[in-house]
This record gives sequence, structure tokens and C-alpha cells, in this order.
Amino acid sequence: MKKLLAATAILLAATMPQAIAQQLREMSYAYATPTSYYWDVFVAQEKGFFKDEGLKVNLIMTDNVAQQAQMLVTGAVEIIGANCEVAISAIEKGAPMTIVGAETAKQGFVFMVRPEIKSFADLKGKLLGATQLQDASARMLIELMKKNGLAPGSYDLMALGGTPNRFAALNSGAVAGTLLSPPLNYKATSLGMKTMGYAWEAFDGPQVVFTVNKAWAQKNEDTLVRFLRAASRGMDFLYDKQNREASAEILVKSIGGTKEDALNNYDEWMGANKVMAEKLAITPAGIKAFLDIRDSKADPAQFLDLSYLQKALAK
Repeated sequence: MKKLLAATAILLAATMPQAIAQQLREMSYAYATPTSYYWDVFVAQEKGFFKDEGLKVNLIMTDNVAQQAQMLVTGAVEIIGANCEVAISAIEKGAPMTIVGAETAKQGFVFMVRPEIKSFADLKGKLLGATQLQDASARMLIELMKKNGLAPGSYDLMALGGTPNRFAALNSGAVAGTLLSPPLNYKATSLGMKTMGYAWEAFDGPQVVFTVNKAWAQKNEDTLVRFLRAASRGMDFLYDKQNREASAEILVKSIGGTKEDALNNYDEWMGANKVMAEKLAITPAGIKAFLDIRDSKADPAQFLDLSYLQKALAK
């Protein structure tokens, strides 16, 4: 009898993890390029916060922000970490999407230039790099240049693609300057490039926002609330200074780079600058900042549905 009980216990122990896994609700989150903007999600995944909420979240890295939006609209993924301006543009054009929270409270782009550039004035007539000529990185670069006395037309812009491509073009000398996303800006610094400014100095609005398909969110409210609750726990973990080392290790594991760069990134973003969005907070004012530079009179509220985040934070 004892042998039978022991065998039964062993069988139960072996099958329990599989049974638990089968009970998890599976969903997918898409993000663009290996950068720090999605740090809260990386933490939530690594620390098991999604699993605590009964979720199995597949993290999918896409080639660009446009691909994210396409995947969301077609139902290939349930939630994306979208560039805010891209999300706004898609919604304005009729995409059935809504913004439900933020990952970054500020723009995270860093403006890096070649070693021979000493001031913004030195960039007159020079070639600068953006992801695309009509995308958010170009918009932020133009705003930063304006703030520092350089009007559009006093320099040239070239479309280069994502952060890795922009980094390569800057390092090779193909462009005199470009916006980079952490942690590649730290690698650029180690190669002699210079930091000339930050996008948040010229524009006050979030960069990356949680965006969902409206119909999916309405049908799967509980799942979305669970996702946001876990991501919020990830953000809380980041902002706890006791987790500085662990947060850096998670970032390196998630996107590569060095721990030294990740620690520098942590100090810059979770310090006084507070680039990551505490409690995933986003306000109509943050949306209005984008609408203003687009000369849009749209109501910021039409781009947001914060009811899911409110429920996530209430529990």
C-alpha cells in the first residue's frame, strides 16, 4: 500500500507542472527592436509576474513599429508596446486600436553625434539619420534640432531603419548624428561618439505605450487586466532601488549588451529623469502633445481607454 501511495505521489508531482501550464491563458506581446523601452515586460516575464496572474505571455520582437500595428490589427498578437505617435496615427486612420497604458513616461531617444561635432551649429549642412523620414524618430529629431537653433532644411535627413542600423551608420561616419535607443548609445559612447542631447528635452510626451485591439480587449477584459497588473509589478520592481543589479541582469538577458551599460541605463532612467512610466501612467496631456505637433484638433480621450489599467491597479 505504501509503495502504491508513493508511486501515486510521484506521478502527481510529475504531472502537476504540466497541468498548471495547461491552465495558463496564452497570449502574445510584440515589441520592436532590442531596447530598454520594454524593461517592465522583461522583468514581469523573468520574475514570473505574468505566471502569477495565470498568463503565459509570448514575447515577440518585430522588425519595426509598423509591423507591430499590422500584427495587432490582424490578431497575430494581443498587445503591443507601440510607439505612441504610430499608435495615434493608426487610430486617426481608423485602426480599431486603443492605448491602455504607458511603458515610458518620456522619450528615451538619445541624440548621438560623431566625435568631430562640437556643437549643434556644426550640424548645419550635415546628414542625419532617422528610422524613416515620416516617423517618430524623425519628428523627435526635428523638434530637438529646432530647440537648438537649427530649422528644417539646414541639415539633411536620411532613412536608415531601426536602432542597430542607425548605430552602424553613425559609427561608420555615414551620418554625422542620429537618435539612438539605450543601451546602444552607451556602446556608441565607448567608441568615441558624443551625446548632444535627449529627445525629452524638446518634447514632453510618452514614447512607448501599451496598445490593444478594441474588440479583443472588450471580450478579454480579465486577461488584459491581468497583463497590466503583472507589467505594473514589473515597473514597481524596476523603481525599487534594491533591484538595481537584478534589473540590469534581466535587461542583459533579454536584449544583450553589457551589465555596465544596463546599470548606466538604469541610473539614467530610474533616477531623476524617470523615463519609465511609474504605474504605467499615461494622461490625455501626453497624447495632446503629439496631437499639437500634428496640428490635430482631435480629442485626446478618443485614443485612450484607461479603464483596464484602473482595474489592474485597484486589485
